Amino acid sequence: MVAAEVWHTPWARALLERLGLRTVIADERLSCERVLETLAAQSVAFVCEELPVSGPAATAWAARRTEALRRGDPLLGVVFMVEDRRALDPRALGPLVRTLAPGDTGLPGFVDEVRRVRHEYHWELRNRRPAAPPAGEAVAPPARWSGAVPNFNVKHPSMLLPYALLSARTGREVYCEISPQEALLFVADSLGRGPAAAVGEVFRSLRQDVDRLNTVAGSRLRLHLDHADDYEVIKAACEAGFDSVMVDGSGRTLHQNVVFTNAATELARRHGVLVEGEIGSIDGAGLRKRNKTTPGDFARFVEQTDLDLVGAHVGQFHSFDYGFAATRRALADVALLDDRATGDDLHAFAEACARVERRLTGAGLPGYAAEHRLVAALARRALAAGDGQEAGPALETVFREARERVPAFQRPLIDLLEREWLECRLAKSRRKSELWDEVFTTEPAREHRYATVDHGLVHALTTTLAGSGRALVVHGGTSISRTDLATLAAQGVARVNFGSAVYTDYLDALGAHLPGDLDPADNPPVGEGTWKHMRRMSYLAEATRDWRSWTHAPPSFVDTFVSRLERRYAAPLRDRTPREALGGRS
Repeated sequence: MVAAEVWHTPWARALLERLGLRTVIADERLSCERVLETLAAQSVAFVCEELPVSGPAATAWAARRTEALRRGDPLLGVVFMVEDRRALDPRALGPLVRTLAPGDTGLPGFVDEVRRVRHEYHWELRNRRPAAPPAGEAVAPPARWSGAVPNFNVKHPSMLLPYALLSARTGREVYCEISPQEALLFVADSLGRGPAAAVGEVFRSLRQDVDRLNTVAGSRLRLHLDHADDYEVIKAACEAGFDSVMVDGSGRTLHQNVVFTNAATELARRHGVLVEGEIGSIDGAGLRKRNKTTPGDFARFVEQTDLDLVGAHVGQFHSFDYGFAATRRALADVALLDDRATGDDLHAFAEACARVERRLTGAGLPGYAAEHRLVAALARRALAAGDGQEAGPALETVFREARERVPAFQRPLIDLLEREWLECRLAKSRRKSELWDEVFTTEPAREHRYATVDHGLVHALTTTLAGSGRALVVHGGTSISRTDLATLAAQGVARVNFGSAVYTDYLDALGAHLPGDLDPADNPPVGEGTWKHMRRMSYLAEATRDWRSWTHAPPSFVDTFVSRLERRYAAPLRDRTPREALGGRS
């Protein structure tokens, strides 16, 4: 969206037209704010307006205009046209805000940055249904299932080895699964190219490791993508060669779930990948009791989709947060905070100047007072625009020069401005720490307890699937007691997913072999959830650095862990008659 005065400026119009974007012109009859209110949410990438003032006043004016324009969308890009690039130092502006001057060549890069951030932040922008199905003929999927099989989370690549050994020992298929959230937080080495690219690299690495283990150990280990609610992530898993994917639209309405599931299923079919959907969102914290899948919604979901497996909420719960979309938003927020925090963080300095100005005005000082003039002079000195040798001085120099030249009675005002500047910077760092805590607080703190499985509901759902060639999947397997697990195979459940408790068992087994201090700190240097995650991952990286060399001679703890997997999780899922399932020994 472009203001009329900008559109009628020849040099600015030429630069904007080169972008090749659809353009809406706002004028005095219909302001930019009114246009934004009438257009659909997230339909405008950025707004370009004229900057009518210069100097320190321009910084405050730009901040007010940016706030007004972003009332409906905090990620709206904002561009201010200036005839002289010295009118405003763009380093003093906030994230996704910049100036446009004659001869400017950076506008395409700015538009790409705005698109990238909005792509990370808005699920709807990433997951619009493709206009046409992906090219390629459908590939026949592998055999669907043979009885109930366990599916174990992979929170560290070294966990693949005991899963493969379990498969070889039992002579049966064993699935191992990783969610986008787990791939990002537990396995990804770097986020430099963005969350989606980092997750895609993890998928390719895991596929190679699973293929190698199947060859060396003679196992039938299958690789599954769990709880994926992003089309591009599902695409990455299919292209990496995953055996099955879970298309998780369960957190949305039934209609949205069906649309998203069908779009992803079209893609998976062309890679010969089994597809699982879910109807009825499984409670992450285990607190709600009445959000089970209803037979009616289940029947409609099955009828309107083309799935191989269907997950449902039958009373179980998760102990891990699979909110990959929320993590992408948090990481985008961290990147925005980092964007203007480099060097002296002139954006924070401009905000500090505005704070001090407000305090002076609140104290009753008129705009022409010496105190106001001093703050304005420091702002002009610090925000002197330019590049290279013409760039403004470092703030350390600005403060030092001011202390050397001003009268003694004005020194407290300079120190107040410096304090406000540092507090603005500190507030950004605190906010980033809060965001990291949100990302890494993935395992709700609660005492372990077992869920109450609704066996009548399980029977109703499997009856609905009878004769359709599809089967039921039960998530949250570690919240289900051994007695209840032993009934699921007889009721027609094809797969049971086991997650966080298996990870804890693995850490315990590894800790007995190679002790490490993983107890929560009384006063952690960072957030408790972040610190817990950091310590675990650092310990695993050190203790299992050579895990790929364990294949032919696994450490003793691996065999102990495999025996526990077989006894606690695999044995209850063996095929058995209903009578054996209800009362027989495992």
